[in-house]
Amino acid sequence: MDNKITEAIILAGGLGTRLRDAIGEFPKPLAPVNNKPFLHYLFAYLCTQGIEKVVLSVGYKWEMIEADFGSQYLGIQIKYAKEKERLGTGGGIQLALEKIKGDACFVINGDTFFDIDLRSLEAVHQSECTLAAKAITNFDRYGTIDIKEDGTVTAFNEKEPKDKGVINGGIYCISKSIVQNFPDSPIFSFEKEYLEIQCGNGNVRAKIYEDYFMDIGIPSDYQQFEKDVSIPLRELGIDKSWTLFLDRDGVINERLIDDYVKQLNELRILDGVPEAIAQFNGLFKRIVVVTNQQGIGRGMMTEDDLADIHGYLSNVFEGYGGKIEHYYFAPQLKAQNSNYRKPGTGMGLQAQKDYPDIDFKKCLLIGDSESDIDFGMKLGMKTIMLTNGSNVLSKADYIFKDLQTVAKELK
Repeated sequence: MDNKITEAIILAGGLGTRLRDAIGEFPKPLAPVNNKPFLHYLFAYLCTQGIEKVVLSVGYKWEMIEADFGSQYLGIQIKYAKEKERLGTGGGIQLALEKIKGDACFVINGDTFFDIDLRSLEAVHQSECTLAAKAITNFDRYGTIDIKEDGTVTAFNEKEPKDKGVINGGIYCISKSIVQNFPDSPIFSFEKEYLEIQCGNGNVRAKIYEDYFMDIGIPSDYQQFEKDVSIPLRELGIDKSWTLFLDRDGVINERLIDDYVKQLNELRILDGVPEAIAQFNGLFKRIVVVTNQQGIGRGMMTEDDLADIHGYLSNVFEGYGGKIEHYYFAPQLKAQNSNYRKPGTGMGLQAQKDYPDIDFKKCLLIGDSESDIDFGMKLGMKTIMLTNGSNVLSKADYIFKDLQTVAKELK
């Protein structure tokens, strides 16, 4: 395609039945998130993606949506495709396509926020439909999809508990010619009666993303999204009076599954971490690491081995202009229930003893596990959970993909 796609369809006809207790009688796209409707966040996202026109495919209580959003929102022109009867997702897309001028457009589920680069999806669009897929772990709410190396989708699988898999992320790049393979009926499911039928013949392709994803269709995920967008991180007022606490494995270096980083040759620093550490040094008064190291207690490594690893990390960070002030570690076994080991607060209290100017209300903890978050919350810190590309629910104040993303947000 020679021309950049500037039109999008948002499927905004959802009833929000499962959210009724949380949002009342609002149509699901108007579910309030920090006093703004969920659709606001989709429009804000589309604005950053260069979208100039949105067709809202609406049904249930569409008058409320039109009253809130009118004919323009955040500089984006709005048209409405109004269902006279419930048409299903496929029928809603087909109706909305009548108001699309170009040869192709994006389609977005009105109850899903998936923070992908739409232009990268457009760049690989060579079929009737190219969907954005999300790689997630530990789930039972979604069916998975099978994708060949060339991006062709070959199967949509039923929901079942999975340790990991790839799911349909609810964003599509479609060509208007797609209608030739729609059912004759104006009422149909896009997922069941188009995607599942056409996936075996090359008409449906996919690109896998690891960006932030949240489907607000159930109360817990709706509440999590509200927490995720509650306060922009840069509005915390971080300055040189703040201390940054970092977990190590999964935050600074790759976490070894069911094992420990025992020797230097097992250490893999995550991409962008040295640069992020250098940037954090310009924002915080100090950076300290707090890490559980049960491998020492199990006799799998020594404190000297750990010192070698931390010395190497410091040398790498200093080469980028960054510095870790201190590495605190807990060698105790989990069975010992030591308060020094996270989620106990011992390492934080020791840091405050060593640096008496530490005010936990002016501390930020970044970790990749709930024990990290519990540690920070017990001490009154602000907390960030890193997902490393997985779909993670957490009680942390903020959720980000990795340290690079946090640094970008604070920049």
